[in-house]
Amino acid sequence: MPSFHHTIDIAATAQQVWAVLGDLTSVDRWIPGVTSVTRTGTGRTCTFDDGHVQQEQILDYSPTTHSYRYVIDGAPLPVRDNTGTFAVEDTDNGSRVVWESSFVPLDPAGADELARMWEPYLPVVLASLKKVVEDDAAR
Repeated sequence: MPSFHHTIDIAATAQQVWAVLGDLTSVDRWIPGVTSVTRTGTGRTCTFDDGHVQQEQILDYSPTTHSYRYVIDGAPLPVRDNTGTFAVEDTDNGSRVVWESSFVPLDPAGADELARMWEPYLPVVLASLKKVVEDDAAR
């Protein structure tokens, strides 16, 4: 099962980061390709610019610890158990976002290829989040 761990430091307080990351309907601001987000009873529905729709169940949502877990159904990759966590930590110069994710490929023989496709996307998403948060904090 491929798993990933990425972090990014952001020049903003954990509360400022959480104002964006913790707003479950804001992902269209910082996940490239998301064109709309609708809140559901258990999470959110994200629509992407290529037309695909994915359901995300949000678990263990905690404003106190600035963290949540998610489970994705409908991602365009041939995977199952597509899960992850986001957490915000205080640092001396701001905060750090920690993103851990994993999935189980439907065809285990394709695990390495899927990991090579997915992993480069994670730092792009985190860089986009950083820009949104730092721009918001500068206002």
